[in-house]
Amino acid sequence: MNNKLSNIAVRYRKFSKGQYIEKTHFNEFLDYFEDQDRLSRVMLEGVGVVCGFKPKLVYVDKRLNNIQLSQGVAITTDGDLLTLNKTSEVSKDLYVSDLKTINIENKKYTHFKAYDNFKVGYAPFYDDKKTKQIELWELATAEEATTDFQPINDLSNLENKCVLLYLEDYEKDIKPCRGVDCDNHGIQQIRNLKVLVTTEKQMAYIIGQIGFTIDPVTGEPVPNRRDSIQTHPLFLKDIMKPVKQERVVVERLILNDKTDTNILPSDIKKLYQEVLQKNDYGQAIFEKINAISQVIGMGTASHPGFKSTLENILTQEIGFQYAYDVVQDLADTYSEIIKLLPKAFTVSLPDLISFPKHVMLGKLIPNKQLDPFRHQFYNSPVLDEEKAMERVKLLIRRFNQQVQSFRLSSTKSQIRITPSQKLNPLSNKAIPFYYEASEALLKTWNFDRISNRSFLENLTFNNPFYNIEGHQGMDYREAFDKIKEIRDQQQLGFDIMALSLQELVNNKDLSTAYFNEYAEAHPGLEHKRGVERGGTFVLIFDNIGRDTKVIADFSLPYICCTPKIDVKLSLPSPIACAKSDLIPFTVYPMNGDVRAVVAGGLNGGVVLVDGRYFLNPSLVSAELYNKEISFTVNGKPTKCTVRVLPQPDIKIKADSITYPKGDSKDTIVNFKISGENIGDYTYSWDFWDNGRWVNMAPDERGIVTYAFSELNIYRIPTVKVKVISGECAETIEVNLPLTETCPVVSDITYTVVDNDNGNQTFTFNWDLPSDLSTVTGLNIFVSENPSAGWSTESGSYSPKRTITRPIGKKYYFRFGLVGSCREEGGIAGLPGFNSIGIGPDENNHPPTVSIKWKDTSVLDERLCREPVCNFTIVVSANDVDGDIDKILIYKSIEGGASILFAENPEGNMVSDSINKAGKQSYWAVVIDKKGNEVTSNILSYRKESHAPSVSIRWNDISGNADRDCTEPACSYSIEVLASDADGDIKDIQIHKSTDGGSTWSLFAENPSGNVVEDSINNVGTNSYKAIVIDEENNKATSNTLTYKKEYRPTIVVKSLKPVSTCCTPELPVITSYPGGDDVLYVDLFGLTNNTFGLKGVGRAIPHLDDLEYFWSKLEGPEVTLENINNSSLVVKNPSRGTYRFQLLVKDVSSDAFGVSIIKVVVS
Repeated sequence: MNNKLSNIAVRYRKFSKGQYIEKTHFNEFLDYFEDQDRLSRVMLEGVGVVCGFKPKLVYVDKRLNNIQLSQGVAITTDGDLLTLNKTSEVSKDLYVSDLKTINIENKKYTHFKAYDNFKVGYAPFYDDKKTKQIELWELATAEEATTDFQPINDLSNLENKCVLLYLEDYEKDIKPCRGVDCDNHGIQQIRNLKVLVTTEKQMAYIIGQIGFTIDPVTGEPVPNRRDSIQTHPLFLKDIMKPVKQERVVVERLILNDKTDTNILPSDIKKLYQEVLQKNDYGQAIFEKINAISQVIGMGTASHPGFKSTLENILTQEIGFQYAYDVVQDLADTYSEIIKLLPKAFTVSLPDLISFPKHVMLGKLIPNKQLDPFRHQFYNSPVLDEEKAMERVKLLIRRFNQQVQSFRLSSTKSQIRITPSQKLNPLSNKAIPFYYEASEALLKTWNFDRISNRSFLENLTFNNPFYNIEGHQGMDYREAFDKIKEIRDQQQLGFDIMALSLQELVNNKDLSTAYFNEYAEAHPGLEHKRGVERGGTFVLIFDNIGRDTKVIADFSLPYICCTPKIDVKLSLPSPIACAKSDLIPFTVYPMNGDVRAVVAGGLNGGVVLVDGRYFLNPSLVSAELYNKEISFTVNGKPTKCTVRVLPQPDIKIKADSITYPKGDSKDTIVNFKISGENIGDYTYSWDFWDNGRWVNMAPDERGIVTYAFSELNIYRIPTVKVKVISGECAETIEVNLPLTETCPVVSDITYTVVDNDNGNQTFTFNWDLPSDLSTVTGLNIFVSENPSAGWSTESGSYSPKRTITRPIGKKYYFRFGLVGSCREEGGIAGLPGFNSIGIGPDENNHPPTVSIKWKDTSVLDERLCREPVCNFTIVVSANDVDGDIDKILIYKSIEGGASILFAENPEGNMVSDSINKAGKQSYWAVVIDKKGNEVTSNILSYRKESHAPSVSIRWNDISGNADRDCTEPACSYSIEVLASDADGDIKDIQIHKSTDGGSTWSLFAENPSGNVVEDSINNVGTNSYKAIVIDEENNKATSNTLTYKKEYRPTIVVKSLKPVSTCCTPELPVITSYPGGDDVLYVDLFGLTNNTFGLKGVGRAIPHLDDLEYFWSKLEGPEVTLENINNSSLVVKNPSRGTYRFQLLVKDVSSDAFGVSIIKVVVS
């Protein structure tokens, strides 16, 4: 064997002028450049079959005539470039080879003989001992064949034969030079391209098997595979068949009328467990991936350990969905691999002894799309722009990393929302949280990111899908709020719902629902480990111990589906100061549940006082100062926001007083201001408590000095100071210190009476102290809630005073004497009463009301798709006191004026219908006997106005092409296809025209089954169209169908039997067997000169002489037709099979024609 690249020349000599060149010098020069040329092909281009070389068996008279091999190009691992050739010029010199040409399309090999490779001893053709050659047959063309070749039709068992190209390459010594001129002599390099045939078994031997054998002499492992390049995963059985994990259908849980049965967490887990067990936890994926890994020489993954991990997870309360997800991830990785395999034929540093002088061309009769006995073209990496094989290897490494990195921690995870992709391959999606994000995994996740060193970068939130992870096992409310917080911060487009496995009673939160009802209404629930943009993320929770934990999640591809009830919320101002009093919310609906959208652990300041919601700025967490706080009503977001501004903690007191001396009338008071950053604020002072304010700033010590002129000790003012910080101001009262405290009243008594006008009157009496010298009056302080502040009722200190307040509430009262003395302590420390008065009526509760469609619990707006839609609305009204007085049902059309539709309906149900385009809305108002009034939700029914659509077609073949009648009379039926998105078609009219569409008349109206029948028997044209009108008088017109009858001659096939006088050569008599005159049976071996004839006759009524004939073959094997323009047709060289011949007879004058068809069976 003469393998050129087994020994490579690495240098050569340059020749000098006059130098004597020895053969070794010159041959070294040739060898160097030839080796470089071969290496360039093998290493920089590739090896194998580039194109062509497709074998084809050619049969003549059912016998193999030749094996045709198309021209092609191939490169061996020794760098030989192989193409078919033929001699173009025979050499006239005995020592010069003939010239060849490759400008041929194919070569036809008509002969074969057993091939003996004794001249070369090519190793792949011999057994391990190199003593016995495998079975080989050489093919030759008719020009190349010699007497020892056999005809190709003697080659047997073709379905088991394979073809290969073999370059017979050896050196041939010529006889020693005996003459004077020996320049033409030398060692001939013989290069004969042989086309060989062998069996499948022998071809498999040439390739060899996967694995190693230990050499008994050296003890070294010797590879069994001789052709290491031909190994490819595509040759593995069913390797391209994807492995798909069965989809979990949640709807199965509520089938068979089980909507009233509570679903258990174990029921949902069982769905996933059954899918995982059915495919044995992805075992098929492991088997296929490991098979590919072995073929390309990579490590494999362990399935038993992975299976054990999943089985352990399925014993836990949560996490079973992630066990399902990781198997799906592995299936997605496998899908990516098999998409790349057909492109992954790149080989770097190909094994030079794999096929140094031969190329396999595959089976003579291939039975597979990818023939394992045909070399592909294994290109060099430099030509592999897509890096397909590198991508496959990286994906296998990723598969192994996925198996090793799968971790599902039992500790509490942090919720995160990660942008990802919806439909792209797994490589382009975000890495799920249940993988341990090691650098090894990151470097195998995405080939393109590794190539440009961006594998640590994250996707951005403008991607169409969001992974939502880390919430399973958390309290559902905490998880809900955190997901919502992240969603709002990142402004992501999806909705959130929480579904309870336990039925919810009196649920007002529109963001929660009962699982059974929701799943029944939305069967598309599917776990996707997140939600797509524009979808709904659904949390499933249940009571586990004392907690309501999230046990699973699903999603819908659309926003859904809280009832379409408007919610509104507002505050008097978008700005609030941290020390402000309670600020009331305006809420719609009035019984709506208000919540602040803040992070867990923070307080948004929402409080509920006596059934009404307030904002208490003092409760707002400091972390939220100067930030917009948003709110929800019944779980739905609102446009209401507030920004709470911080206020300083400033204290002011009268630090020192200098009384008048001598002639001075001024009392000098130093006010001390303390707190942080006191110089940053503005201070406005009302020293005399008369509404006159003056700005004065403290000095560096925090002192403000003011001189009170002629201060009357019996009328000491309360100094008021406004501390202004930006948009907020706080008023601080400062009492001037006096030397004597005010006395207090004692033995306070009271009575309270109901005034029958919604008010109650308190009458107070008290005992006065003995010393009233410093007392000028008595203040009564009143409050419903002392923490919210006190109101002051000033007056005389004389006993007995009345105070009137609204009935139904209880009040706090404090009594304080005032004058030139100072009060001891705060208001709360004064004598008085706590929570007295005529409180609320325990039997006065407002009613509740809601309405729904009778046939479903869904509250969505409905769409009418029929001419008339009838419906019933059920009113659910309750009152704890049982004193409902009126139930009023109101109706509005197209948002117009409200109309009282029904009052106190029987059975609390009202029925109505809609038959016109527009929108009808309904709501209920309930009033109890105490005058409490509540309004329900709104239900709407809408009917749209769409124009109908209509088309017509022939009822027999459902076509709409124009037709010609070729019979005396033609009957037919027409089908009308009419539709209307509103379902309110009123009238279907069929119109007919007999004058080409100039005038139309009504032919049929609202036909039964939307089908009309008609016929045509006279020369002329019938045209039809349909007009459809709906209840809104929208009109649509269909296409037009036309049936035409023209004058034409009548054609009769009078005789289809061969006649002896019609043609040359004389035709045999052919007998027609039963089956009718339209079928003719011909015996192929009874024909003369392999020919038969058909005779047809045209006849016109009235009689015409000027007729033309046209014969044609409609179907059947190849055949020769003669006399195709005469009445008699000659058919030559027919083959076994079924023919259909057509005769067309035409009148030259009128162009009228007729057609007839005859079927001929040749056996």
